[in-house]
Amino acid sequence: MSFTMHSVFFTLKVSVLLGSLLGLCLGLEFMGLPNQWARYLRWDASTRSDLSFQFKTNVSTGLLLYLDDGGVCDFLCLSLVDGHVQLRFSMDCAETAVLSNKQVNDSSWHFLMVSRDRLRTVLVLDGEGQSGELQPQRPYMDVVSDLFLGGVPADIRPSALTLDGVQAMAGFKGLILDLKYGNSEPQLLGSQGVQLDAEGPCVERPCENGGICFLLDGHPTCDCSTTGYGGKLCSEVPKHPADTMVTCGFSFCQAPPPTIFTISLLPPET
Repeated sequence: MSFTMHSVFFTLKVSVLLGSLLGLCLGLEFMGLPNQWARYLRWDASTRSDLSFQFKTNVSTGLLLYLDDGGVCDFLCLSLVDGHVQLRFSMDCAETAVLSNKQVNDSSWHFLMVSRDRLRTVLVLDGEGQSGELQPQRPYMDVVSDLFLGGVPADIRPSALTLDGVQAMAGFKGLILDLKYGNSEPQLLGSQGVQLDAEGPCVERPCENGGICFLLDGHPTCDCSTTGYGGKLCSEVPKHPADTMVTCGFSFCQAPPPTIFTISLLPPET
């Protein structure tokens, strides 16, 4: 089996991103109640940024996430529509939406990421991406509001919200954990009707020898690339030195750093 340097670097990038999903995490439990919400410090989605979280639910409709520009033109909304995840967004009053192929109302854990890159916005659900692209006059999304999970507070003036009817949308019912802006955890500013719940696919810390647990297709997966061990749980010791040339977990393979040879050229004898 051979690997190109491009594929290795791509693997490492994905591994670092997903590898940040560590161990025991405090999740938020949403009951689907009216006027429930969790409010986080603003996510700068203007040009290039990633947002990710894990969730599970058994309902087919509900508001997952919302942010906007304070009632002018731009917004980004994640919601459940007939059991699928819908990403709906607007830039410079040009609007589009994408829908995930798979349904998620199966009471299993799912990994969701929104990746912003100027005119292009990608919804990634359990490793499968759907992209939406706009051609507005300005190449960035204007974000003014904080970020809301599970619902939008009823005391916000409707005129200050860009997406009509977002406050009337059914609240999310289920669990959300490990919200990240890039690799950083955002500040939780407040919540209502939401409970803290220590639950997640990596709570039992299945990975051994310092392996990193993350979610893939709803199942806990171990990244063993930094441990020197192999196997599904990072518990297997390589039998031969050559076995460490490529380390594979469930989905990630990593080639070792290249060997650097130093050659000294001596001056010719006189």
